[in-house]
Amino acid sequence: MRASEIFNRRVRGFRVVELVGVGVLLVLVLGVYMAKAFAGRERAEIASVERQIEDERLKVRLLQAEVAHLEQPRRIESLAQAAQLAPIAADRETSEDALIDVARRPAPPSKRSAAPVAAATDPALAAADAPDGVTADPAPAEAPR
Repeated sequence: MRASEIFNRRVRGFRVVELVGVGVLLVLVLGVYMAKAFAGRERAEIASVERQIEDERLKVRLLQAEVAHLEQPRRIESLAQAAQLAPIAADRETSEDALIDVARRPAPPSKRSAAPVAAATDPALAAADAPDGVTADPAPAEAPR
């Protein structure tokens, strides 16, 4: 079979070349349609994400405005006066270096005196109140032999 025979051969009145051309054309049309459909879907997703970003920006601006309102010195001062708060006395202030000494000082007796009594009589409560790594049992541990 020669090439000229392929171009001139007919199937049901159509040349083979025409049938192949129509098939290629249909495949191209379908491919373009699918590409546009996927692009449209992606475009819709992008628009949705952009709307979400804009909504988040609006929320951020609203929160920043609320923080600015809440941090107004006049408002804080009026709240402090309503709660009968006063500035810290100079003798209560300390430096960073002296913080460890403040932490080592025994705490002043609190208004609740029931907690130390309960902790002293109930070892389970004392263990629950003890800091991590500290046992509430005052008995020394046995040395390994």
